[in-house]
Amino acid sequence: MPQRAMGFPAHADLSVQPTNKRLSLSRAQVPGAGRPISCLRTPVKSFGVIHRLPNVCNAAILERSEVQRPSSEGLDRTTPADDQQTPQLSTEHKLQDSADFGSVEKPHCSHAQHQHSNRILGLDKGVWVAAGLITAWASMIHITVFHTPLHSLQAVALFWPMMQLHTGVFITAHDAMHGAVAPSNPKLNQFMGRLAGTLYAGLDYDTMKVAHHEHHLHTGIQEKDPDFHSGNPGLLSWAGKFIKKYLTIKQMVILNLMVGAVQISGAPYKNMVIFLLCAGLLSAAQLFYFGTYVPHRPPKHNPQQVMSWEKSNPTWATTRLASFVTCYHFDCHVEHHHNPRLAWYELWGARKQALQAQ
Repeated sequence: MPQRAMGFPAHADLSVQPTNKRLSLSRAQVPGAGRPISCLRTPVKSFGVIHRLPNVCNAAILERSEVQRPSSEGLDRTTPADDQQTPQLSTEHKLQDSADFGSVEKPHCSHAQHQHSNRILGLDKGVWVAAGLITAWASMIHITVFHTPLHSLQAVALFWPMMQLHTGVFITAHDAMHGAVAPSNPKLNQFMGRLAGTLYAGLDYDTMKVAHHEHHLHTGIQEKDPDFHSGNPGLLSWAGKFIKKYLTIKQMVILNLMVGAVQISGAPYKNMVIFLLCAGLLSAAQLFYFGTYVPHRPPKHNPQQVMSWEKSNPTWATTRLASFVTCYHFDCHVEHHHNPRLAWYELWGARKQALQAQ
């Protein structure tokens, strides 16, 4: 297919550059697609090794903060130095619509065909996964808060599942911020995100969505990334800044109303403290530690370094189960930033594909 027909300048260089500092376009053949597509490849680090994440249909769409569209000067772009340069965003990189966030280009392979393959009984797969998580979370609250004796092995056995389900409800809200819960139905996607955010901790979904998109657009840049540290990358200082940023009076009011409703329903107070308060706080700590602190923590020798998403630190998880236990595959942070539209249950597959592509 001619380069002009694909939307690129006739003189554009479509070859892969041999250096880690360059980002360029190459052509690849997708099995079953029947025609060439344009693929973006970028060097990233995971498990301590450098590999390239290929764009194959939905598997890896680079976020708009990390790549520029083709221009008359060619397709290559040199990434900024680690400590010397702050990325400058042009107006075309600004968020235009939440449903389009994270998308740089639409490959020629049929995105509609992929969406159709991820639909069950007319609904996106993500909707069923989200509904299942929220239902399991509500059922576990009913079991633990209302029917579990605290001085029993049952209470010990159910504490971690309760905490993990708390985390899953937030992950649902997070995925909705990227349109990954219901890609074909933005209104349903937004509803599921707002519901999950409210149930998790009375969170203002719309406010958090704006802040989270800023995190993706300015990843690891002080004063621009709302989730990044403000000069002190220590765990407690960073966590304190995070709490101050997101904890609001409105949230506290909603939380008190929700807790009051549960207590009026006859729930034992001590059970509420253990399975709602303690499990919820540990869930928040889990999300912060594995979703923000570990991946974006700068090196000790250079604590003020700009931590762009390509530099995300890996965790100890080397299997799908360990990655899930860590924080619903949030340890696959490079893969998430590389393609924000991947749902949490698709991230491990993206990492596996990237490692196999080395």
